Amino acid sequence: MLTLEMLEKMLLAAAVELEEKSKMLCELDSVAGDGDHGVTIARMAESMKNKVEAHDSDNIKDLLDDLSMAFMNSNGGSAGPLWGTVFGGLADAAPEDAKEVSLEELHAMLAQAKEDFEDISKAKIGDKTMVDALYPALEAGMAAEGDAKAVFAAMGKAAAEGAEKTADMVARFGRAKNVGERSLGTKDPGATSISILLTAMAAAI
Repeated sequence: MLTLEMLEKMLLAAAVELEEKSKMLCELDSVAGDGDHGVTIARMAESMKNKVEAHDSDNIKDLLDDLSMAFMNSNGGSAGPLWGTVFGGLADAAPEDAKEVSLEELHAMLAQAKEDFEDISKAKIGDKTMVDALYPALEAGMAAEGDAKAVFAAMGKAAAEGAEKTADMVARFGRAKNVGERSLGTKDPGATSISILLTAMAAAI
């Protein structure tokens, strides 16, 4: 289904894509934030690349745990802790010492990631946050059948669609809500970075 080797390949591809899009993410963030989201994401992408290439995690659970900790320790903004929570949730439900997970196990991992995220964030769909891409993606993945390619293709598509929709939203959560109507017409940077992550992972399979 999803092997450690596949996951490593997907994460490396995502790291490259995130680094390449970091300037664009900073530009999006400059509308309602400090303009440094892309800097934080690039730092996290570098951590992702280093963790994968080190090959010091010999199973899926450990790799996801290691990435969660690396993101949690990233400096700058809320992206690190938020991504860390998602990856930590995936790790929590991953089977011990497994180099491969089944469709059923992957569904459970996605469900745990959503549950863990909901425990720390009060943001809802429509608030113009990363949730607008993250929740539809996790739900699409949980509903998808077939192989890993089908699951991540569904997640990438849902995340991309969710991120696009944020351009028509007025920010209602976090610091971005302070700019009000000025947030219209621009995609949310957090939702966009989640979209980049998942579409790149899907494309790498």
